[in-house]
Amino acid sequence: MTRIPKEFLGPPCADHPAAGSGDCCRSAVTRAYREMRSRGVPDSHCMDAAVAVYQWHHPEAMAPSAADIVGMWVTGAARH
Repeated sequence: MTRIPKEFLGPPCADHPAAGSGDCCRSAVTRAYREMRSRGVPDSHCMDAAVAVYQWHHPEAMAPSAADIVGMWVTGAARH
């Protein structure tokens, strides 16, 4: 698994004034997905990376709910 440098991720959302709104990490999550897809990386790997970014910002989030949120953000539909 590729490690993402912390300077690209920013602080966890709990440390951010917009914590709870999703505004603190949505751009990082969608950027990770979009940039990987633009390089031809398979969708499942892009989703895994985007979920990992989300979970960096929201360590309290359980994997299934994190995947659903990220799925809605990057594709407009929940992941099943």
